[in-house]
Amino acid sequence: MRHFLDKLDVALVSGVASYPATPPFHPSVAYPEYPHAAGEIDPANHVYGMVRESFRLLGLDEANFGSREWNPLGELISPGQQVLIKPNFVLHFNAGKGPLEAVVTHPSVIRAVCDYAMIALEGKGELIIGDAPQMNCDLETLFRGVGMDGLRGFLEVEGVRRGISVRVVDFRQEQTFYKHGIVWERKSLSNGGARPVVVNAGSESFMEPIDSSRLYGADYCRRKTVQAHRAHRHEYLIAPEALSCDVVISTPKLKVHRKVGTTLNLKNMVGINTDKNHLAHYRIGSPDNGGDEMFEPGWQDRAERTLSDLLLGNNSPLGKYSFLGWRAFRKLLERVRKPQSGPGFTYGNWHGNDTAWRMVLDLNRILLFADAAGVMRDKPVRRYLSVIDGVVGGEGEGPLHPDAYPSGVILAGFNPVAVDCVATRFMGFDHTLIPLYRNAVEQMRGWLEGFEAGAISVRSNMPGWERILQDQTVIHGFRAPAGWRGTMECKSPANDSTPIADSFISMISQ
Repeated sequence: MRHFLDKLDVALVSGVASYPATPPFHPSVAYPEYPHAAGEIDPANHVYGMVRESFRLLGLDEANFGSREWNPLGELISPGQQVLIKPNFVLHFNAGKGPLEAVVTHPSVIRAVCDYAMIALEGKGELIIGDAPQMNCDLETLFRGVGMDGLRGFLEVEGVRRGISVRVVDFRQEQTFYKHGIVWERKSLSNGGARPVVVNAGSESFMEPIDSSRLYGADYCRRKTVQAHRAHRHEYLIAPEALSCDVVISTPKLKVHRKVGTTLNLKNMVGINTDKNHLAHYRIGSPDNGGDEMFEPGWQDRAERTLSDLLLGNNSPLGKYSFLGWRAFRKLLERVRKPQSGPGFTYGNWHGNDTAWRMVLDLNRILLFADAAGVMRDKPVRRYLSVIDGVVGGEGEGPLHPDAYPSGVILAGFNPVAVDCVATRFMGFDHTLIPLYRNAVEQMRGWLEGFEAGAISVRSNMPGWERILQDQTVIHGFRAPAGWRGTMECKSPANDSTPIADSFISMISQ
């Protein structure tokens, strides 16, 4: 089976910078290949056409373009196969002041991808839309907020009509509910009854060289995270749908990320893991004691780390109240103390985070190389396609607090590293300055001999964009998260030096 990772073409489509409002997001034009009932038109939906144009630019089924027989995804998807569409459904609200559409993949993008997947399946197979959003995400509220509920209903009906099984799956094992800023209640989720697949990344894991005793996951109980990554094991719990599928189509949001710089295809695969405590987000402490959680921490930051472990790590009801008492005391102190001389980034939300990118690359290796039983193979076992939703992107304090950036773009391609490098550069950042992408390029070279950014071919409806990786012209200037500002922006054509603070250079180059 050809895996298509060697196809280094990336489509970069410029179009509208707004989404249609009406589910299920019918196209604005009656395209010849449209697979559903005639007359289903939404003149406000130009996103569908942008996704379609990205497939044309990639040269998919070029001979049949413009005819009813055009089947662009037929090169990747065969009738009877299982196709997973992996969006970014991280949270049901914007934790900052921006709109929800800057946080999550919009269903108008998913609709177009689903239609072309249905064409390729030819009435046989399964289409799954699945993700493991943040633990406190209320997925149904999210679906109502962006119109995904309407799209789900439409796809289920069309699936029955066409003989294709359609499912929307929440991969999580647990949902949490916050109160006063901490987890207050928990609810088990069934995930349709399917058990997650245990995958051991082994000694090839990027987690192998670091001290697992300091790891922190996504919840308060560090013991689970440490146990998952000790003794050369590096264990992840993967949604069975992610490993049983024949083709995965990643549909992430174009936005920045406090822990890894930007969140695109590579970071999107964090959502195939079902238990968040298997995901190492940082190592506790500051660099002077072997951690990467904090930058220039005060004593209050160190105290909060210790108290969080002691009071919240055991899920004790009394611990919750005691910790809230500490939080109230800290707020009182902050009202009367003098402000710090500089920023004190915590929770791994800065460019010195040397842990999160490792976990991300482990999951991408698992996605491509682990079979349905969780056994790592020597060659990729499933095909891959990326369609990035950059119609409205997210800048600033992403992924949960972003401001909207109306970038009006769709990116598509077959190699996740190639697409992410182009997307990062499009946002105004240099992928060579971001640990996630520097190491992803090295990882890809192990799978694809000679892989390098210079071999990526950009195809665009804006001819001036096709040399985006070679030219220094800045197309967009997304605002980086505070903990990354000044460390990953592209070199300005008017400047001979990259604007990186001297104190950060040694950490960036490690």
